[in-house]
Amino acid sequence: MEKFKKALSPITINKTEFKNRLWIPPMGTSAVKPDGTPTDEMVAYFNNMAKGGAGAVVIEVADVDEHRRYNSTVIGLFDDKFVPKYKEIIDAIHDGGSKAISQLLHAGPIPLIKNDPTQYGPLCASSVPHIYNLNAIPQVITKEQMAEIKQMYIDAALRVVKAGADGIEIHCAHNHGLLGTFVSSIHNKRTDEYGGNLSCRMKYPLEIVEAIRTAVGPDMVLGVRISDSYDEVDGLTLEDSCRMSRMFEKAGINYIHASHGSLISIANIQPPHGSPQGIFANRAKVIKEAVNIPVGTIGRITDPEIAEELLETDVADIIFMGRALIADPELPNKIKEGREADIRPCIGCNECVTSAMYGNGFYCAMNTLSGHELEGGVVYDENNKGKKVLVIGGGPGGLEAAGQAAIASYDVTLVEKANYLGGQFELAAYPPTKQEFACGVKYLINQVEKHGVDIRLNTEATKEYVVDMKPDAVIVATGGQPIEAKWITESGHPNVIGAWDAIRGNANIGINIVVIGGGLVGCECADMIAAPRYYRKQYARKVTVIEMKDYVMIDDYTPQRDQLMTRLMDKNVDILEGAAVKEISADSITYVKDGETKTIKHVDTIISAVGTQSVNGLTEELKVLDIPVITIGDAVAPRKIHLATREAAEAIKKLKI
Repeated sequence: MEKFKKALSPITINKTEFKNRLWIPPMGTSAVKPDGTPTDEMVAYFNNMAKGGAGAVVIEVADVDEHRRYNSTVIGLFDDKFVPKYKEIIDAIHDGGSKAISQLLHAGPIPLIKNDPTQYGPLCASSVPHIYNLNAIPQVITKEQMAEIKQMYIDAALRVVKAGADGIEIHCAHNHGLLGTFVSSIHNKRTDEYGGNLSCRMKYPLEIVEAIRTAVGPDMVLGVRISDSYDEVDGLTLEDSCRMSRMFEKAGINYIHASHGSLISIANIQPPHGSPQGIFANRAKVIKEAVNIPVGTIGRITDPEIAEELLETDVADIIFMGRALIADPELPNKIKEGREADIRPCIGCNECVTSAMYGNGFYCAMNTLSGHELEGGVVYDENNKGKKVLVIGGGPGGLEAAGQAAIASYDVTLVEKANYLGGQFELAAYPPTKQEFACGVKYLINQVEKHGVDIRLNTEATKEYVVDMKPDAVIVATGGQPIEAKWITESGHPNVIGAWDAIRGNANIGINIVVIGGGLVGCECADMIAAPRYYRKQYARKVTVIEMKDYVMIDDYTPQRDQLMTRLMDKNVDILEGAAVKEISADSITYVKDGETKTIKHVDTIISAVGTQSVNGLTEELKVLDIPVITIGDAVAPRKIHLATREAAEAIKKLKI
């Protein structure tokens, strides 16, 4: 505990003591019924998060306006009917040992429920469309509507009090919602007392804070989430945010949750893998120096040692650890108990927040229980001892399956054809900004070793091998392999390379390169092989990506896509979308785009990145065995890491021998 003395020390805010300074920020789970009622899954999720030892859990945002809801996966607090279920969440957090704070939001210019007559459309300080709702011009809010919405905030706050929460956090950040856009000169063009300079743009948010404070009394913890700056033209600056923080303090706010950025660039709000730890901390420090109330910082803080350092050096009073505590809610408990080596790392893939944002459930590549707490996970079972489970394949699915089977007390053997573990997960750590994926692989390997799994590398599992092993169950996690399109590999070009080999550095690459395929692998390959800077030098590499779909990485909605596209543009990578390769010669590629046929000449390297295919022939061969044979991960169909690890955990949980 001495190592993390500051992080684990209590902090008192407005008479309420929080047991430590590691807090969970508000993050959507999409575990909400269409009317806004939280589900039992959400209750179980928050109970599990609290059990991990966090000092406070800020519950995901709640709508205050029934007729301008942010979306159908957001909690509703616009009616008394929501109080009983909301109280279950707060009780679950308290039962887990943490304090519960509720966050309130009015959607303002971005109510995203469409084709619903009960929804009245966007509302904003001025008629400037929001980037999340560009085709809908907001109604300019009237003073009468401002009074009505202020009452909505008051009513929602009183429901929070009735439900037993320890605090309320008001969302006024990210150029988001009514208040986050009201303070922004991007959206507030008013010329009355509520527009103009920052003091006037702050007038309405301050009125709401003061009204809530009056309604809930002097002892309730009130916080506000702001952006330390928007990093956009006409957006809030750090100096603005310092002034705002002082104004909020005078109005009755007890702590500042200093976030960053705006919805214009989501990667600034949810910094992905490769972002510096504590990326916004120095900005929070400036705000902390401007006020006399606690300030919390956030932003890719996954290492508890860095959290401790930020607190020790007085950069912040509270550390908000979001995705790190999704990956391992037990992080606070583990550092308290001296078990740092067992902390499950967040790899920054952002599947958790992205899947929830689009209402596609809630997942974590590293924590297979996250979002599935109500179902429960694998547990130790004495009756499994001596029963043999053979896992074939040492990629993420195979490693997870082997580790989970060992936890369930099976006798586990893991067979891997290659001379290393990790499969495509290991490969995924090679491109720029993705070193954190190596931490994920390392953790999975350490866990199977810790639990005594018999690991056999350089071993190909044939049907005969499996029969000789005499297992009681087999998990086939043989993964995938690159598609070798003959029209590329047998085109006659002398230097055709697979993207995996290019990424690993297993092939010689020239200076005029065409990557065929603009999915994630193709774009990351281009990012890796292109010159780090574009200086228009002779003999510098020229990289072109050809993608037949309308957009590269068309199915990727994560924040890191934005950053990857920015890097490719900075490196002068030429991206041809909606382009179909027509012909490949010994030194050129001809393609058709927008009905025009064009040729890239002097091509000395072609990199094939046209996709992945399953490797699963063994599944059919093993069907004759009278034992459970379960296929998982890319061996079923090429997909993302979180689906492979989730299927692995499910397979072991449901395994009956």
